Amino acid sequence: MKQPKAVKKKMEYKVIEVKWFDAQTHSGYAEDIGDLEEWKPIITHSIGYLIYEDKEKIILGFMLFGEDTVKHCQMIPKKMIKIRRELK
Repeated sequence: MKQPKAVKKKMEYKVIEVKWFDAQTHSGYAEDIGDLEEWKPIITHSIGYLIYEDKEKIILGFMLFGEDTVKHCQMIPKKMIKIRRELK
């Protein structure tokens, strides 16, 4: 799978914190359908390098190697983001 090209060099990536609503699933045993109504959205906190951004999504990287390699990435749809802020 082709990865998106980052437009900045390693030292120019912003470090950001994102608080976002994570989707949920459950498996393992049978659930009473009535109990599912009690599920609440979960706010997830992610901190990483802002590798890529467009109108639909952001991509965070957590380990950078050299100027063009990233390991452990996370794509977050912008519609799921509650708060984001740059860390200094």
